[in-house]
Amino acid sequence: MIPELEQKYQQLTEAQKEIFRGYGLRQVKHFVELSLPKIEATLPQQGKVLGINAEGKVQAMNTETQQVYLWISDQQWQAAKTKSSHVDLKEDFLAVWEIFDLQHQDLISLSHIHRDFLENNPIN
Repeated sequence: MIPELEQKYQQLTEAQKEIFRGYGLRQVKHFVELSLPKIEATLPQQGKVLGINAEGKVQAMNTETQQVYLWISDQQWQAAKTKSSHVDLKEDFLAVWEIFDLQHQDLISLSHIHRDFLENNPIN
């Protein structure tokens, strides 16, 4: 269990609370520690990961040309025609990971923490 879970939750911005509620701590840890390093290692030149879009795909952008890329199922980047209107930002995932000190948590033990917390604390 994560100590002071409620106090840590209260430190989150509204966007970070949405990530906590929607993804859960296990998925945040998996994204930051396992997926992100692999994804960022294969970014197109001048690419920057923005986050996860509404379709659940990692979205990146070329910082010079503004070309949008999506990480697709066969584990490669594909140019996209349009930028998603909503993206859960990489920086917010990193903030949740840091605030809850997920680097020191076991992935399996994080499975139900957010759901149990939200069931017992109807905070929002």
